[in-house]
Amino acid sequence: MTDVFDELEVAPWNEVSRLHEQLLQQQLDYVVERSEFYRDRIGALRGQVRSLEDLRYLPFTAKDDVRQSLLAKPPLGLHLAAEPSEVVQIQSSSGTTGMPTFVAATKRDLETWNSMGARVFYANGFRPGDWVMHAYAMGRGFVGGLVNIEHLQHLGCAVIPLGAESGTERLLRAIDHLKPRAMCATPSMVAYLGAAAQDVLGKPASELSIRAISVGGEPGGGIPAIRENMEQLWGADVRDMMGGADFGSTYWAECDEKDGMHLCSQGALHVELIDPDTLDPIPISEGATGEIVYTALRREATPLVRYRMGDIVTVSSLDCRCGRTGFKIKTHGRADDMLIVRGVNVFPAAIKDIVMQYAPDTTGYLKIDLDFDGHSTYEPLRLRVEMGKASVRTPEELGATLEGVLRDQLTVRTVIQIVPEGSIERPGAAKEKLLERVGRP
Repeated sequence: MTDVFDELEVAPWNEVSRLHEQLLQQQLDYVVERSEFYRDRIGALRGQVRSLEDLRYLPFTAKDDVRQSLLAKPPLGLHLAAEPSEVVQIQSSSGTTGMPTFVAATKRDLETWNSMGARVFYANGFRPGDWVMHAYAMGRGFVGGLVNIEHLQHLGCAVIPLGAESGTERLLRAIDHLKPRAMCATPSMVAYLGAAAQDVLGKPASELSIRAISVGGEPGGGIPAIRENMEQLWGADVRDMMGGADFGSTYWAECDEKDGMHLCSQGALHVELIDPDTLDPIPISEGATGEIVYTALRREATPLVRYRMGDIVTVSSLDCRCGRTGFKIKTHGRADDMLIVRGVNVFPAAIKDIVMQYAPDTTGYLKIDLDFDGHSTYEPLRLRVEMGKASVRTPEELGATLEGVLRDQLTVRTVIQIVPEGSIERPGAAKEKLLERVGRP
């Protein structure tokens, strides 16, 4: 038997599609009946949707639509489709792009979330009985906090929920004392803890007990240079995962092959791919690139139909030696983060990948200083890049080298300021932010 958490992960895709066809009809009937937002939005179009392909006839739901819904009918919005008394948990988005959005769940919703999350952590190499250090942020209702703990407990792991807010020393000393086998955190936190272990504990992180690491919450886990740095620091297997607060936390995960993240949401979410410019559907095929659109299939409290979360991905494979039938993707980042420099599209994560390749000349920490309005400029992109203490280059040599590599590999012109190690604030409990708005020079 294929080693998976849920047999649905290895079901033939035509069986999964038939299940999604059935669940979609039930979900659309439910939201039209129970959600004031969707009754007004898609009620008149309901009869046109008789298959998954017919979803294209329905309008998209965007983040701003959800915010407006929350403002129109506090506290949980016009799109609430369950009785308030049925809600057992309320989560919040990070609010990094505006007003935080609140996401409600019923008991059944939590069961759905936990099923997806357990599949993700199992694919990432976690197993029942593992002790897991939870080093994601726990505060401000961050969905990666409590909800990931629930996923891990559903899988059968013992969770150590210290959270990123505990600080570097307490986290490392707890790992040293309790000897957990696994850890979950953002890539920047994993790298920061790994680099700090020698100073805090007097020994490298690779001598600690951690052997499986699941990372998410920000780009990095699937970027070769960033992953290699984390694996060398910890002597551990590092795998990427992805999701979002709007649908529970996490529903994409790398398996042993580590060449893309599997869809792990069978029976819970239906996924479409669209062209972010024309909004036309893109067939899911190997090599296809587009924006992911999600439709909930079993959601009771705050269901979303054709929701644009903004992730730009490429389908890396339709099958896998691990036996999972969910297609695999590689993510480029959020559409909101993409920069256009003299007509060339560039994602911040791609810049970080290149900078990381020059360790130890660089620490890997950088800021892209946006001295222009919006996300488009005809001027060179301005970067601050930290120089590693062990570098034998001069700042001028390192800056010129990086400018040349970025120009050659990404076709983007940059002006790089090399700054001393420690100059750029470490993310700590927060997600790493590569972009920073600054005044014009």
